[in-house]
Parts: sequence; C-alpha cells; structure tokens
Amino acid sequence: MKFLKWIFSFTTRTVNIVAVAFLLISLSASYIHPTKFFLLPFLGMCLPALLLINLFFAIVWVLRKRVFAMVSVIAIAACMPQVFRLFATNIGAGEKLKSSEIIKIMSYNVRDFDLYNWSENKNSKQKIFQTIKDKNADVVCFQEFYNDTSKSFNTVKQLQDIGYKYYYFTKELVLRNTDEWGIALFSKRPIVDSGTIMKQNFTTGYGKKPFKGIYCDIKFDDTIIRFVNVHLQSIYFGTEDYETIEQFKETQDLDERGAKNIFVKLRKAFERRARQADELKAFLNKQTKPIILCGDFNDLPNSYVANHISKNMKDAFLETGFGIGHSYNGKIPFLRIDYILTNPSFEIQKFEIVNNKISDHFPVYSEIGLAKNANK
Repeated sequence: MKFLKWIFSFTTRTVNIVAVAFLLISLSASYIHPTKFFLLPFLGMCLPALLLINLFFAIVWVLRKRVFAMVSVIAIAACMPQVFRLFATNIGAGEKLKSSEIIKIMSYNVRDFDLYNWSENKNSKQKIFQTIKDKNADVVCFQEFYNDTSKSFNTVKQLQDIGYKYYYFTKELVLRNTDEWGIALFSKRPIVDSGTIMKQNFTTGYGKKPFKGIYCDIKFDDTIIRFVNVHLQSIYFGTEDYETIEQFKETQDLDERGAKNIFVKLRKAFERRARQADELKAFLNKQTKPIILCGDFNDLPNSYVANHISKNMKDAFLETGFGIGHSYNGKIPFLRIDYILTNPSFEIQKFEIVNNKISDHFPVYSEIGLAKNANK
C-alpha cells in the first residue's frame, strides 16, 4: 500500500512539475520574439488553460496540506502581470473625475462594410452607420475600409454627410478606378497633418505592398494629438480552415493536412505581426506629440505583439473595463484583438465594446480625458 501511495504521489508531482514548466514556457511567449522560437506563440495561446491546470494542482496540494502547493503558486504568481492583461477588474468604471476636454474615439474593423453580405443581413451597412451615429465619436478609426466612388456604396460621402468632413484614407488597393480598400481615419475636426507607416515588405495576392498603419494630427484645445490607426497582419483563415476547426470540435478527429495548413498560416502571421510591432513601437518611441493608438492587432493581450506595443502606454480597456473584453465576433470566441492605447498623460474615462454583430469585429469605443500636461 505504501508503494502504491508513493507511485501516486510521485506521478502527481511529476505531472504538476510538467504543468508548471509548460506554464512558464507559455508565459515567456509574452516577452520573447516569435522569430526566436516559432512554437512559443502557440504555447502562449494556452496560457489561460495552463493557469487553470496549475490552480487545480495548487488547490489539491493545499487541501492535502502539502508544501508542494508552492510550486504551482509561485508559477501562477509569476504570471499575474499577464493575467491582469487578459482580465480587467475595474468596478464602477467611468466614475473618474472628468477632464476639461473629453475626446470620444471609436476603432472599428468594419470588414468592408459587409460588402459581400457575409452577415446575410440586407441592412448590414445601415446598421454599421447607425452605430457610428449613435456613438457620435470625434474620431473614428477604420480597418478594412471600403469605398465605391461610383455607386450608392460611397462610404466616404456618407460619413461626410453625417459630420465627418475630414478624413485620411490610404487606398491600398484600387480596382476598376472606383473600388477602394485600405485603412481610414475620419474626424469632425480638421486634420493638420497625416501620413503612412509600416509598409508591408511582401506582396499581397494583388501584387501590392500596402501600408499597415496611418497617422493623423488633430488639434484639441491647444494640443495637437497624433492619432495612429493600424491593422496588423491577418491570419487569412479560409473556409477549409474553419471547417477543420469545426470538425475537430465535433469529432476530435484531426485532419492532418488541414491542421498543417492552419499551423503554417498561424506561424507566418505570428512572425509578421511581431516585425510590424517592432516597427510600430520604434515609430511610437520617436514621437513628441501625445499619442492615441487604435487598431486591430490580430493578437491576444498576453502576446509579444500586444505587450511590446503597449509598453509604457495605457490600455483603455484595462483602465476602465471589466472581464475579458472580447472584441472578435468570428468563429473563435472570447478573443480581444482590438485596442485603444494612449500615452500615460491621458485619463481614460470610459471604454465600451459596442454590441454590433454585423462585422467579425465589435467596434470599440472610448472617452479619453486630455490632461493639462499632455504636451510635457
């Protein structure tokens, strides 16, 4: 009997140590560049599950009054900075003292305003525009923006008609001289300067090397704020990829060819986003104006990308939000991949994930106080 107890105890401790090792490796994905070790980002995605496994072990050892519980407890403690990036704990959000000037901003990946009717809703574009009208932001940052200059799908004109007279639109792809795709920023206030950043170093299917970000300078009170809008590398999952995921969920039968295709797409996207994050952070570090950064990062809060970009910046969701803040409305649930970040000098008053399910992203909205020392 003693031998069996020893075997059970030895096996349990060994499995616990393995779980701790995987947890710490997963944690390292938040800080180590994906090009250093290509499996790290995949393990980083497992951080929540590994935390729960280690929490289970810690509880078991505490109930058994074993000091071995400290092995998992210490590992979990090391992960707490990333836990608090995954889960916001604010209660009574929005109760901060109001600044003299409040900037209302929305970031929205509109997926081309549902151009091809992915949502199967004939009123989809109108619903998107109704959300924009309802929130009435001063500045709206769009990713996957589409405009048709020749037909009723002239989104630039429609936005101007509802008060967004000033805009900057990259037009990264133009077909038939009328159909335009790119990244855009629309403002109710004049844009005093603008430009592009982060030119892609590989060609798309259309033979283009688009810019992945733009910036616009807009004056509020006596302060010129530089708004930055980015759309980092997408994974480009196709119908077959989602079918592979759904099949595995339902049957636990993994299609090896489909799984390999998903793995290759994820690895490529992880590495490209990391390089884009490096370039974006280098740009941000050179700025002398106060910054408000919006965008679809296509990566989780505990990723290298989100950690690197947000270093020394405020995350509007973490400042005033609560929960996991999922902003992705696709087939993989509970992902927060859309962000609004600011310099520390700003005061985040409010953050909201707006319930509009037309796009595969929910719009994110924030009210930001302009601090008196924003230019210092």
